[in-house]
Amino acid sequence: MTIRLDSVQAERTAERGSSEELFFDINAKLEEQKKGSDQAVLSFQLSITTKPNVVKYTVMGTVTLEGSTLDIKKRLEVNPKTKIPQILFTVYQHVFSSIYILSSILNTPYPPPDLLHPMQEKIQILPATSKNEEMQAAKTEETPEKKPPARKTATPPA
Repeated sequence: MTIRLDSVQAERTAERGSSEELFFDINAKLEEQKKGSDQAVLSFQLSITTKPNVVKYTVMGTVTLEGSTLDIKKRLEVNPKTKIPQILFTVYQHVFSSIYILSSILNTPYPPPDLLHPMQEKIQILPATSKNEEMQAAKTEETPEKKPPARKTATPPA
């Protein structure tokens, strides 16, 4: 897979108040340019804006997918949870570093690296952490059970 950026723009539209909470909106467009048996070329455009209106980022480019028809089709599939094509997550991750650099130059806020993930998926991370805590608690509870067998093996057989 090759991602080529053709245009990266950032525009500060206003100054941000120190107590203002910002929300980022993303508008993405993917269009198939060429498709062959072992290659697909897509153009993309990402427009990221803030509410309230403080900054606007626009990125345009192409992504070239190579591989079997099945591999290409899998990368173009829409994630059932997010309703977003899988390839768009990869494109955004590639584009994010450019946006981050521009935001540093303009002294503007940058969007989160996980902007495309819906809130439900972000919340689902928490139960995984609590499961780890549950596993730790279970291990702690198991420890006393393991000690008595250790004492039994420590006593000489009769």
